Amino acid sequence: MSSATVIPKRIQLETIFGCNASCTMCMVDEPTSRSKGRMSQDLFMATIDEFADYKDQLEKVDLFGIGEPLLDKLIFERIAYAKSKGLPSVAISTNADLLDHDAAKDLLDSGIDTVIFSIDGTDAKTHEAIRMNTNFDRIIENVERVVGLRNARNSKTRFVFRFIVQDSNRHQWEGFRELWRSKINAEKGDLVIGYDVQSWGGSVGANTQDLPEVPPELPCHHVSDRMIILRDGTVPLCCADVHDPELDLGNVRGGSAIETYNGPRFREIREMHMRGRRNDLRICRDCTILNSELTQKILTE
Repeated sequence: MSSATVIPKRIQLETIFGCNASCTMCMVDEPTSRSKGRMSQDLFMATIDEFADYKDQLEKVDLFGIGEPLLDKLIFERIAYAKSKGLPSVAISTNADLLDHDAAKDLLDSGIDTVIFSIDGTDAKTHEAIRMNTNFDRIIENVERVVGLRNARNSKTRFVFRFIVQDSNRHQWEGFRELWRSKINAEKGDLVIGYDVQSWGGSVGANTQDLPEVPPELPCHHVSDRMIILRDGTVPLCCADVHDPELDLGNVRGGSAIETYNGPRFREIREMHMRGRRNDLRICRDCTILNSELTQKILTE
């Protein structure tokens, strides 16, 4: 491999496209040319095997995309496989509605490093209006159970309690922070995090008008340190391009993920960003992810 080869610091594998919830700020149920379903085991293992050769250069491995990882019947096996190959900081993000007792046990048994809980309210009315088709009371019970089980076992797993701030729940951020403050364990790296809703590259009509401005010449770190592989092997530009990818950046099925990430179009886009031409791309011009990152609120203890 050439010395000029770029290895992403973070890889994200969408093991399943589909969700049990229908959230107001998500495009999972919007029209798309993509078909819902689970990533094949052959594709998953081939990708993990390839990145195992670069595990010392990786910082994070996310096993989620647009959808609920706990709908993937192979998710615990897949987490364990990634860990068996020495990949670092393996994480899933879940709405926790399906995280019953058996799933909690299996999740901790898998060796998962980080679990991100997506909870957007301090009461059922607020949360369920945002994350429709979920049950707030069940989610709280499920999360408290897995936290208790983690503590009882003294497992290494880190928990992140994530709150996406938007017009309908902005008034509950302080209450959310206090609700989960007593649950976090700083020694394990737990944290409570809140950040403003973003537009998914202009795909979602979220209210982002109050977000801080980001200079258009500022390059986006997501195009240079993160690689996403969708459930069918398609490689989008970034997390704003996952619903119906606009750019033809390749597919890793039957090929090399590293070679795809270092293909001519990917290199061209990274160079555009480094030269201050981020806004030459429509999806980057309409994206508010960098703006939202500036508003992150993090509680570690």
